[in-house]
Amino acid sequence: MFVRNWMRENPITIAPDTLVIDAKKIMSENDVRHLPVTEDGRLVGMVSQNLLREAKPSAATSLSIHELNYLLAKMKVADIMSRDMVTCGPDITLEEASVIGTRHKIGALPVVDNNRLVGIITETDLYRAFLHMVGANKVPSTRVTVDDFPKEQDALVTVINILDELNLTLSNLALVDDVPIYGRRELVMRISEGEVGTFRERMEAAGFTVSNVTTVREQLSE
Repeated sequence: MFVRNWMRENPITIAPDTLVIDAKKIMSENDVRHLPVTEDGRLVGMVSQNLLREAKPSAATSLSIHELNYLLAKMKVADIMSRDMVTCGPDITLEEASVIGTRHKIGALPVVDNNRLVGIITETDLYRAFLHMVGANKVPSTRVTVDDFPKEQDALVTVINILDELNLTLSNLALVDDVPIYGRRELVMRISEGEVGTFRERMEAAGFTVSNVTTVREQLSE
């Protein structure tokens, strides 16, 4: 899964001379929290909801309310935007993008290709990709969690054989090592077709610890 396939293409952008009050309006009307600042297609800065919210003249402490409002009305995006942007390319994986965003504690990455802004990928886009990755978009389906899953590959073969014997359709499967808090290996699978009533019994008879079986009948909103 690559950034190119999940980024928002042709993102809403603003120019450096855009007034801060206009940038706030654009952000509100389009329900976005980040706006790339561009000049001739080149990324020159970024503004976020927090930056706009905290925008104020540097001499605000000595200003009257009327002077403050006047300066705020004249303030431009160039006065407050972040110029030291963290970006990514369209051909890196979502895992790499997540690492970059986590490392820098930012909620959006402008996507740049050949020095041109081609998109933006945000935390929301990564959540959306995660839902697809774990099959949460498949409805109806049943999510099965197996705790303390063995590291031997034969264990996974056994699970596949049980699914096959019961004519169950496996749509997604994930192995998660070092699950937080417990530090154990977890197998999470989603079954999209077939009767799962006896699946748990067969799994436990084979020595597996099935900790959760949940059937989802409504589409999770994205």
